[in-house]
Amino acid sequence: MTRRRGFTLLEVVVASALLGVVGLATLAFLSAFAQGAAARSRISDPALEGTLALERLRALAPQLRCTLGTRDDLAALWLSDNVPSRSVHLSELGWVRFDSEAGDVLLERIDPVALATDRELETAFARDEDFLAVRDDALRAGILTSAILAEGLSGVAIIAAKGGAPVELQFETESASARIALSPVAPEEPLR
Repeated sequence: MTRRRGFTLLEVVVASALLGVVGLATLAFLSAFAQGAAARSRISDPALEGTLALERLRALAPQLRCTLGTRDDLAALWLSDNVPSRSVHLSELGWVRFDSEAGDVLLERIDPVALATDRELETAFARDEDFLAVRDDALRAGILTSAILAEGLSGVAIIAAKGGAPVELQFETESASARIALSPVAPEEPLR
């Protein structure tokens, strides 16, 4: 006759201890994650955030051509000349925008999936086009995507270029500020 056995008291204690250790490790991980997120939102060095923003922009738009228009919180950029025509196409546009609610500087672009789905969206623009209004139209149409360039800022001012100088972004935190220049990496071609 075989006898059925349950768990011994020792096995239950060992299992409970292991479960406690796993629970404490999970709690420690979640706590460290929350502290890291809080620290990222309190970045105190705008120069560091500015440098990171430039590097992220260079990674996302390595062939930046020129700035097409600015206002206080927004700059329209010709990111590349993918359609070799010396004119700006919708797929080549991008906008650097400061989201004051989140404290983030964003690079907004036209969603490539939307462009692939509807080829009629690909438009060529004239030199005197209002490229800031183009962004507003794309936002209303729901075809913008965005990537974070910098975060944890209390303010960003976009300073328009004068006399051919590059557009500058002034990054501000509670205790400091820094300026960076959005200079084209590729030689600017004349727009038609």
